[in-house]
Amino acid sequence: MSVFAAVVTGTVFFVILSQKVTILTVVLGALMSLAAYLFTRPTHFERFPVLVLKLIYHMPKAILESIVVMLSSRERSAYEVSVEDEWEELEKTLTITLTPKTLVVVSDEGYIVVHRVGRR
Repeated sequence: MSVFAAVVTGTVFFVILSQKVTILTVVLGALMSLAAYLFTRPTHFERFPVLVLKLIYHMPKAILESIVVMLSSRERSAYEVSVEDEWEELEKTLTITLTPKTLVVVSDEGYIVVHRVGRR
């Protein structure tokens, strides 16, 4: 399943970057994606498109919070968030750090420490 997800994702990115949809660009994209997958052998790659969609989903929140940070008080707090595995840790770190009011400062096995400006 990871091979299929890697080839489809890589082909879509290649077609977008080349700005044309032809048989040649699709075939080249698929071959380059397959070669990259075989050389790197990434784990959990089938979850990558979901991660990209989650980041896109959180972007409006990040823009709104950046405006709020500029207009709000400087109150700060820190709290811990539990995580189950490395993939969830990566996913939460990216989505938390995407917002301007929060920042992951410590990432350890089973939890991450988040610093936040403003109330939780």
